[in-house]
Amino acid sequence: MKTFGILCIYAAISLTAGCGSSDDSHKNAAVNAPPPVSHTVFAPYIREINKAKNVQNTIDAQKQAMDRQIQAQTDTTSAPPATSQSPP
Repeated sequence: MKTFGILCIYAAISLTAGCGSSDDSHKNAAVNAPPPVSHTVFAPYIREINKAKNVQNTIDAQKQAMDRQIQAQTDTTSAPPATSQSPP
């Protein structure tokens, strides 16, 4: 019975020691790296999101240009309004 206990302890230690990490772990990570998004089922969705972001950027640029034009026009025409006096 004592031999069986020692044998079990030896087996447990041997199995635990065999689970240690090796120096090739970084190589396995590179091999198991996920594929680029363009090669997955999400590619059409990612393209649509990027397209929507580009459209939003275009709209924002147009808005800024329009705001600058409006600001330029209001700056030149911001003279105080003439007071109208009714004839006596």
